[in-house]
Amino acid sequence: MKVKYLNIKAEFKKIGLTNKEVADILEISVQNLDYLIKQDKPRIHWITFGLANYYNGIEDNLIRGINETL
Repeated sequence: MKVKYLNIKAEFKKIGLTNKEVADILEISVQNLDYLIKQDKPRIHWITFGLANYYNGIEDNLIRGINETL
């Protein structure tokens, strides 16, 4: 399964979290979070997916998009 967000920082904002709050949750610095986002590896997309699911639930269109890639 592949998860890919176009704008990770916008997703954080959408679920009501600042970069500082996300960094605190992950127990990393904001600079390290920015580095992870710039790397654009699957890990940061899965982290974002997990946070979105935990704080807001998953949107139906994202689930459909994930299932279509399977």
